[in-house]
Amino acid sequence: MDVSFLTKSVQINGTQYKILLQNGQGKCALIALVNVLLISPAHARYSQEICKLVKGKEIVTLNEIVQTLADMGVQNPNGASVEKQQLLKILPQLYSGLNINPEFNGSFEDGVEMSLFRLYNVGIVHGWIIDGDNDLNAYEHVSKYSYMGAQKVLVQSYEIQKNNAQFENDEQIQSDATYLKSFLARSATQLTDYGLNHLKEILVERSYAVLFRNDHFCTLYKNNGELFTLVTDPTYRNRKDINWQSLTSVNGLQDSYYTGNFIPTSLERTDTTATGQNDSYISNPFSDQNTGRVTTNQGNSGASGIQQIEDDEELARRLQEQEDMRAASNMQNGYANSSSDNPRERFQRSEKNSKKNKFLSFNGSSDGKNRKRDKLKKSCVVM
Repeated sequence: MDVSFLTKSVQINGTQYKILLQNGQGKCALIALVNVLLISPAHARYSQEICKLVKGKEIVTLNEIVQTLADMGVQNPNGASVEKQQLLKILPQLYSGLNINPEFNGSFEDGVEMSLFRLYNVGIVHGWIIDGDNDLNAYEHVSKYSYMGAQKVLVQSYEIQKNNAQFENDEQIQSDATYLKSFLARSATQLTDYGLNHLKEILVERSYAVLFRNDHFCTLYKNNGELFTLVTDPTYRNRKDINWQSLTSVNGLQDSYYTGNFIPTSLERTDTTATGQNDSYISNPFSDQNTGRVTTNQGNSGASGIQQIEDDEELARRLQEQEDMRAASNMQNGYANSSSDNPRERFQRSEKNSKKNKFLSFNGSSDGKNRKRDKLKKSCVVM
């Protein structure tokens, strides 16, 4: 049986739209990308087919969406060298899961995943970024890594300490691992205060993008200088007054709900809403309260100096001992679920999966080797 999605009518700034809602797969990339195409005025001339598909329907199937996106892709100027059959094979990954690898300088590792978003002129962003203004020393050690790269270094550091393994750059590995463990311990929600401010800077007013965070994808919007994510939980399908959730804090405790016209709305703490998207009240997947970890304001790291580094290192060391390296891998699908107890084998399996079907032939694909990693890419403005 084909996978299906419920739709919801929403009014945004006085205009009526239809959006897709989550199903059992959660906040997948397909929903986030399609909703940008459905409600973004900047994409209106490219997205007529998908809007026509969703308009007037209460339920839309995955097959219908994939077929429509494939037709749109080959007609898009960015897809001049794309074959429809190629897209029909790759697009379902937007639903089943993408191997997204965020880099701690604000960019992503390039490949087929990024090419899909470029094909439809939809920006994808994240806020899991090390502070480059208040702690240059930590920035130099952390910003050069992606999440997968950090996993590799932490596994190597673990083997050096536990198994007396030797690598060519043992000292560099150990030094970088100390800062990486500290950063990962402080940013368990995969969003930092610095990264949140960065997102506000790169998004143009009243523009849309896809936000990647904790293996979830959300439709992100900037309104009056503030950030909002589109509410796609089917629990609120009949709540016309709940269309947006603010993104104002790294742990979600300050986030609240808004109407389509960005007017604050209330939400009672009931048993019904406890199972919905009211994460800031009940069970916020981005909150450190669920993991027992303490999220530190990253902007204060420079003021606390060496003592802060030592405290964070001790915290990360305890997490590492207690979870047997799960602190380095529990946010990457396929890695934490591995049946192997060997850290090296677990990383190699995860790395192999992340490189599967890595490149597409259409415009914009690259191996990413020439990308700059020494600074934030603030010149890349999301329209």
